Amino acid sequence: MTQENKNLVINYPSAKYSWLKSGGNISNLYKIYNQIDLSNLFNNNDIKAKSLLVVGNLSNTLIKDEGFKGIGIKLLGDFTNIKINSDHMLVGAAVLDNYLSKFCYQNAISGYEFLYTIPGSVGGNIFMNAGCYNQEIKDKLITIIYFDINENKIYEKKISELKFEYRKGFQKKNTIILYGKFKINHSDQSYIKDIMQEYERIRNQSQPQKVNCCGSIFKNPKNQSAWKLIKSSIDNSFYNGPIKLSKIHSNFFENEPNISANSIDLFISKIQKRVKDKYKIVLEKELRIID
Repeated sequence: MTQENKNLVINYPSAKYSWLKSGGNISNLYKIYNQIDLSNLFNNNDIKAKSLLVVGNLSNTLIKDEGFKGIGIKLLGDFTNIKINSDHMLVGAAVLDNYLSKFCYQNAISGYEFLYTIPGSVGGNIFMNAGCYNQEIKDKLITIIYFDINENKIYEKKISELKFEYRKGFQKKNTIILYGKFKINHSDQSYIKDIMQEYERIRNQSQPQKVNCCGSIFKNPKNQSAWKLIKSSIDNSFYNGPIKLSKIHSNFFENEPNISANSIDLFISKIQKRVKDKYKIVLEKELRIID
């Protein structure tokens, strides 16, 4: 068996791993443990020509029922590591946000407390420029290290050269985010822990817990709150059923496990229509839906 097929999973069941417990299969998913695996895989022009989906923690991605027929990439191994250097941290794209936050606490590094409550991975975070509590990942980054599929090469870009926006980070076509180099600022551990606990307290009070949930459904329009627009545009029927909005926060929904991904997509479209009809505002999805 060739090296590039060694880690191939046929019909990878995204619903099993998704935070929503919903979603179609990925026809061919490759587990990538190091840069050699990556280079070997994309030496194949047939692979290179197919649609690509990098699979992170599946906390913010929903694959429609028909499934994804292209190539899925799951980073593991080297890309799950964190290394502290003199002036930066080198963090693999597969590191979970929550894990990075706890790692920083253990090493008395401050500024990453907000990641404690984000369910994604560092790669997804960089892709989306995720954030909360008035902080975004771009504020912590120094450089991004990524793989260019067409050239089969690895590049490093300074954050100052990239145009990160609200919920839009590094989304260059035909690339895979491998690592981020992050700033280091040391602080007292008890101070860091207090902030983490405060953020967790706020999340537990303001967001649904222990349910199938993907986080915010929609981005906030400029100078608007998506949840307020939604709450004032819908009726009580949206808070009931197998897919329903959370009564705690109207920009979150809860769904029963193993429900159709297409029905979730339809539910989201109905919310968009209500808001558009009332306010002439088109809510932009924060949840990525993959055809």
